Amino acid sequence: MSDLQIGKYKIDPVLFEKGFAKGCGPYECQTTCCSSGVWVDVKECDVVLSYKEQIKKYMDDSQTTDDSKWFDAEEIEDHDFESARAIGTAVFNNKCTFLKKSGQCSIQLFSGEELGDRWKIKPFYCIAFPITVVDGLLTFDDYQQDNAKCCSIVSEGKENTLVDSCKDELVFMLGEEDYKKLQHYEVAELSKMNL
Repeated sequence: MSDLQIGKYKIDPVLFEKGFAKGCGPYECQTTCCSSGVWVDVKECDVVLSYKEQIKKYMDDSQTTDDSKWFDAEEIEDHDFESARAIGTAVFNNKCTFLKKSGQCSIQLFSGEELGDRWKIKPFYCIAFPITVVDGLLTFDDYQQDNAKCCSIVSEGKENTLVDSCKDELVFMLGEEDYKKLQHYEVAELSKMNL
């Protein structure tokens, strides 16, 4: 367990110790993380459904526009979500119901085009991936480790640490000021490890 706390999160040292190999990382996203759907806060589900007619315009023939089939039937309790309740996005055609065959997210496309911010209504953990929160610990989500180059980290031969490679995701989660604190802590930790 980590001793470092920034904002409301404990920080996993893996963020400093590992990173992506050269040419790999979230910017090379292969959308394999979306193959089994994603967990979203029930409040985020409500927000998405409030824009359902607009989102449908950004879907293709590999998706369903039947919004009653967009989310799983049952919720789970999970205190890493804002409301402590989460629900899964449904899998349709072997992928998240919001994933187009082009690999683009219909929610993100709508949000960017019509709300002026690609992440305005995109669910928190969709934006954060491959960073996640587990029991209050900010860490790397190993769901696609060794299955997808865009989501597989290494300790040797890394181009950058996760702190650098996942800057957008970490700034989204922590905010600019706390991200700077994370960078300062990283410098200290790397000095200790002689890296």
